[in-house]
Amino acid sequence: MGWLKSFIKQIILQRRHNSNNLISKTVKLSNDTIIGNGCKIAEEVVFDTKVNLNNNIKVGKRSFLSNIRVNDDSIIEAEVVCAGTKKGNIKIGKNTYIGLRNILDNSDNITIGDFVQLAGSSTALWTHSGAPMVLNSIPLSEIVNTKFRPTAPIVIESNVYIGGNCTIYPGVKIGHHAVVAPNSAVTKDVEPYTMVGGVPARKIKDIEI
Repeated sequence: MGWLKSFIKQIILQRRHNSNNLISKTVKLSNDTIIGNGCKIAEEVVFDTKVNLNNNIKVGKRSFLSNIRVNDDSIIEAEVVCAGTKKGNIKIGKNTYIGLRNILDNSDNITIGDFVQLAGSSTALWTHSGAPMVLNSIPLSEIVNTKFRPTAPIVIESNVYIGGNCTIYPGVKIGHHAVVAPNSAVTKDVEPYTMVGGVPARKIKDIEI
């Protein structure tokens, strides 16, 4: 009978949120989901926990979202995944684009400003490092509590473009009006009005608006 209760609960949640939104019947909603008005949620999306969408948000197919707040007029493309231990929160500004198959690690806080574009595919924002666990033979069962899995928040200020297939490392801050070239690994802070690129990313040039 557990499946029946789960089915009925989903019907109730769908009706609660669908009056002012377009939500696929295959979407799974958590009890604490909050959705504003004018949102479009595609097929097989999962809202795991603590999902808060403001107005006019689009979420693509098979995305998995948790511990995330998204402000007005932003787009989350298909197969975006919020991964991690859920000890952090993800905040996304207005008119911001999260590209296809991007990964947002909620092991620590991620703050993304307004008018930001994280191009797809496969750009990842990692707030943790598992290397110390490997080097010290720490079992995966200790992943939530171990001191050998350090975390640090990521901040991306407004008006930033990050190309596809980039990796942003824990503790990095990317200043406003910056550009990160595709296929880059950003291990250090990026100054405003700067283009960086490479592995590891280095300054390419200043940006003039």
